[in-house]
Amino acid sequence: MIATFLIIAVSLTGSESAEPVYTLEYPGIAFGELPDVMNPPVEGTLTEESGAIASEPNSSGVEYRLHYWKEDLEPDTRKGDWLAERFRDTISPDLLPSLLISDAEWMEGSTESPYWETRSVGLVTTLNFNVINENSRIVGRGRACAVFAEGYSILFYMVTPGDGTIDIKTGFDSIISHMYLVER
Repeated sequence: MIATFLIIAVSLTGSESAEPVYTLEYPGIAFGELPDVMNPPVEGTLTEESGAIASEPNSSGVEYRLHYWKEDLEPDTRKGDWLAERFRDTISPDLLPSLLISDAEWMEGSTESPYWETRSVGLVTTLNFNVINENSRIVGRGRACAVFAEGYSILFYMVTPGDGTIDIKTGFDSIISHMYLVER
């Protein structure tokens, strides 16, 4: 019985030492997992007030984007409306007329992180989107999420070609489930 307890205690302690694949000092987010195309990401200007990172499109045309802003939002504004509005403000204006956005959904972040109990990003708002052409053909698919942590708003999204065979939801949700807050 005591040996079992010690093994469990060592296992739990050992899981806390996992090193992140990538860390954003501002807004204090660590990524336990990133796809190869985003490791390392292309960093834009990263300041305490705002910043952006991205990936180059991979051979399948998949790309990722992350933007953050230092802003203290009231809890009632941290909903799908913020995500949809900020997403529309961030993407290329050329895409707006051809963009179809789903209703927002919620998922728990950090669930696969060793820090899900102590440094979870909490509930994450997500939405799916399609980019269609003039013939109503889907030319792009994607998934976006909003994370609100430590006085920051974070918009993270993935875009794939419309004819791609990549499972957007599983891959993107895995990144969110391995994301956690940096210890301050």
